[in-house]
Amino acid sequence: MMASLASVGCGDGEAPPESGDAVFADVTSESGIDFEHEAGARGGYWLPEGIGSGGAFLDHDGDGDPDLFLVQGGFPEVPNDDWRCRLYRNEGSGHFTDVSEAAGADMPGYGLGAAAADFDADGDVDLYVTRLGPNVLLRNDSGRFADVTRATGVGDPGFGTSAAFLDYDGDGQLDLFVVNYVDWSPEREGACFDPTGIRDYCSPMTYEAPTTDKLYRGRGDGTFEDVTEAAGIAGAAGNGLGVVVTDFDGDGRIDVYVANDQTPAFLWMNRGDGTFVEDATFRGCAFSADGMAIAGMGVVAEDLDDDGDPDLVVTNIRNQAHLGLRNDDGFFEDMSHAWGLADWSFPFTGFGIALFDQDHDGSLDGLIVNGAVNRWTEPYARDNPFAEPNHFLRRDRTGGFFEVSPPPAVVSIPEMSRGLLTADVDADGDLDVVVTNNRGPARMWRNDNGSGFAWSILELGELNARATFHAAERTWTRELRPHAGYLGTSEPIVHAGLGAATRIDSVVVAWPGGKEETWRDLPVNTRLRLEAGTAPRSIGEGN
Repeated sequence: MMASLASVGCGDGEAPPESGDAVFADVTSESGIDFEHEAGARGGYWLPEGIGSGGAFLDHDGDGDPDLFLVQGGFPEVPNDDWRCRLYRNEGSGHFTDVSEAAGADMPGYGLGAAAADFDADGDVDLYVTRLGPNVLLRNDSGRFADVTRATGVGDPGFGTSAAFLDYDGDGQLDLFVVNYVDWSPEREGACFDPTGIRDYCSPMTYEAPTTDKLYRGRGDGTFEDVTEAAGIAGAAGNGLGVVVTDFDGDGRIDVYVANDQTPAFLWMNRGDGTFVEDATFRGCAFSADGMAIAGMGVVAEDLDDDGDPDLVVTNIRNQAHLGLRNDDGFFEDMSHAWGLADWSFPFTGFGIALFDQDHDGSLDGLIVNGAVNRWTEPYARDNPFAEPNHFLRRDRTGGFFEVSPPPAVVSIPEMSRGLLTADVDADGDLDVVVTNNRGPARMWRNDNGSGFAWSILELGELNARATFHAAERTWTRELRPHAGYLGTSEPIVHAGLGAATRIDSVVVAWPGGKEETWRDLPVNTRLRLEAGTAPRSIGEGN
């Protein structure tokens, strides 16, 4: 067992229960996941080759188990009918069957990311797939997908990366925010070289082609209206890669943070009248503390200091530290050094990121997956000049992140990793992970947490619903925010480790729009469905 850690936010300075070992098992082969990503990298060193890909956990067939959708690439310069996305159905306890063709999910095209949500409110989870233009919306009808892009009006032809569903105008209909990377075409490509004179990928700044993101408003009839101009989103251009949506300033309205690659980050603050103002510089999150527009890639928002508002961690390129931003009522302070992010992240390029309680001790842990965008020399160049090991992190008494030693297996395989998705795939109460790799296999890692600590999983049904747990004289705040990290969607649940708690005194859910509801005296180690105005419904206990 590891040494005892104190969690930020523990009352009266007491330490939480002792943390468990960070044990992950590579169960890719036995799970039935046999996906291999194709980037089309054949010596041309074109920009799109290094970006993808991601995926999504979703319950596509409504049986209660998280299924897995993985986005395929192909070749940027040719038709891609031979390279198709894959959908794997969870048969229970974490074994998957490829149902891509039968479900109509085997979409071709040079895909990059995926966002999953029930956009038409018919009870089935749908899929939006970003591509090297045009993007595709797949509507789910009882487990069978159909391309409704043209009919719904969301086929943005740009260089789509991350996307997020949200209800920005509070009308109860899901809207869609789409991040674009570069205004790219093959004609823009040129030759770039590493310091030794070997051909390498160009920086996105070489193309001098930042572009605008897209905002689509859900009309409520299954179609969308492009409100990019009307909402003010067209007023700023960047090299967008990651996105997270939440209420940053506590005014009850959903805001949008976009991680841009070497251009200033965007913080779109929701004015409440259907428009946004880009306010990142004023609010302290456009740059790092030294005035640098970082190479922002993946991004997560979690309450890291237990003050009730979501803070930010943004992954970054090697030779720059990952960016940690503490949120204080919608204004941000760079905590990268104070949180220890600079101590271990400097030599690596981070993409996918997840903050979750791996061992259920009540403190958020971190997993960041890495993969270079420019060639490495030694020590990683022998098999793959872009491969890097990953990072698994705990937090110390000050809230700082530090690497676990010895490192768990999930970080030990150097690959060109990109996406990171979390879900309880085997219904045992802890979060397992899938890592997607550029020009490599997707890997499923089972979380073999043996701490014995308590946990809770909530199905809340409304994106950005925020749950505050009170148990064992401690408090945890978690939010239903599945669209985060990099190019993907995690299982849409609220998961909380509860340490030594034997009951949950109360859960207070703040619904989008400002209404709150409280449920009292709830069991631990149980998956519960909480819906406004109803009694809690048990979905099942962990193994």
